[in-house]
Amino acid sequence: MISDTSPEADARQLETFRRMSGEERMMAAMKLSDVIRDIALAGLKNRHPNSSEEELRILFYREMHQVEIKKE
Repeated sequence: MISDTSPEADARQLETFRRMSGEERMMAAMKLSDVIRDIALAGLKNRHPNSSEEELRILFYREMHQVEIKKE
């Protein structure tokens, strides 16, 4: 696996996660998920600037889940 993080930084991050409670780790994961979703949506908006919010939601879902959604 290619990594842009040094082994020292990886070890430090792992130690930080080990000191967190389960709830704290869950909250961190949820925040990271939100950030990733926001980045993905920003990319879609950049690539499809004339799309409506509904069209962007469909594009997002298709990209994330690799499924086809039929518009009614």
